[in-house]
Amino acid sequence: MNCKELVYLLGDYLDGTMEEQLRQELSSHLEKCEPCLNFLKTYDKTRLLCRQITPDEIPEPVRDRLKSFILQKAGEHHRDIERYLERAAKERRERALDLLRAYRTNRLSPTMQALFKSHGDRCETCGAFLRTQNGGKEPSPVPPGVLEHIAEFLDALPPGEVPTLP
Repeated sequence: MNCKELVYLLGDYLDGTMEEQLRQELSSHLEKCEPCLNFLKTYDKTRLLCRQITPDEIPEPVRDRLKSFILQKAGEHHRDIERYLERAAKERRERALDLLRAYRTNRLSPTMQALFKSHGDRCETCGAFLRTQNGGKEPSPVPPGVLEHIAEFLDALPPGEVPTLP
């Protein structure tokens, strides 16, 4: 546990919603780090004071600045989330395409082979497409929905199992 990590966990620590092992690590850090202990006390006091203040007690210019600041930060956070989701979707598509390449070249793990066979036998869209991919032929365009089905195979793998052979 370091000082930066501690800052992100203080809310859960003070609310008592943190898992016990992590709580012990954070407590141990606080015992050794006076700046973090002081920050914790200030943070807790600030939380308590903020809960006691009603919006009409805050001067309107301060409320406007605070609202503007919160909306700006929320927008930045939202954009970060969107970028993350786009990157995750791209990586998922790439992994699904890697599976299709491994399928075409007979390099799937036994578990993945069973998933492909089972799914191909029962899914009309994927089955027809997968039958065209046998034998290492050049891939045809992947129909809509098929890539997502293939990506779901990755979710079905047992933890730690590799979907392809070397």
